[in-house]
Amino acid sequence: MKFRTSSGLALNYKTRGRGRTILLCHPIGMRAAFWDDVMLALEDEYRTIAVETRGHGESDVPAKAFSLTDCAQDMAELVRAVGQGPVIAAGCSMGGMIVQAMMARTPDVLRGGVIANTGHRRDDAGRAMLEQRAVTAEKGMPEILPTTLTRWFSSDVQGLRPDLVLRARDWLLENDPIVHAWSWRAIRDLNYADDLAKTKIPAMAIAGTHDQATPMPAMQDMVASIPGCLYREFKTGHMTPMEEPKGFADALRDFARGLA
Repeated sequence: MKFRTSSGLALNYKTRGRGRTILLCHPIGMRAAFWDDVMLALEDEYRTIAVETRGHGESDVPAKAFSLTDCAQDMAELVRAVGQGPVIAAGCSMGGMIVQAMMARTPDVLRGGVIANTGHRRDDAGRAMLEQRAVTAEKGMPEILPTTLTRWFSSDVQGLRPDLVLRARDWLLENDPIVHAWSWRAIRDLNYADDLAKTKIPAMAIAGTHDQATPMPAMQDMVASIPGCLYREFKTGHMTPMEEPKGFADALRDFARGLA
């Protein structure tokens, strides 16, 4: 399905189930199908909406670079139109950063925020690293594959679950390299520490104990910054919803029931 935002861009989204709404935001380079197994596990109790961020999947490609705030505004407009909000918004990696932006910029559409596999601020070294990833992406998507997949999936997962790795690989290769670079630059400028310290939105953070992209100390630093933030850990790498969809869905269900 398509939803056209006030920016003129149409976002692709899919929905499943019935009940109170959970909005799902995918990582950089992924798409709505990233959430398929989580959506299936929740359909008996919740309506889930998985949205493809601008420039990803079948959503429109923007004409210029964008920010996390732009992405949050897109999500908020969709929620106001078809989400029967306020909703719980859950995101992994870049999707978790978009959830933070929603908590900071569009709190009216949220009942709660679930932030998985991502931190909440950058230092100078982190910004320089992400700018380099953007520069590499501009050379073409094959250039980023080896380092990205190694960062996302442990060697054990690569050996035992090659289907997950190949799925992520195929989705990455279908991305526009310029949009992918713009996405890295949006991520590069992440800094919601002050906003999250003042938020009144109930929150939960989900970490992967083997996550190389967002080490545990970064997740724990974020948790300490958010008043009353709940915290869950899974024995996964960076893509917790792909590696442990049932456990992730159960964590979302528990969080949603707690808010009810």
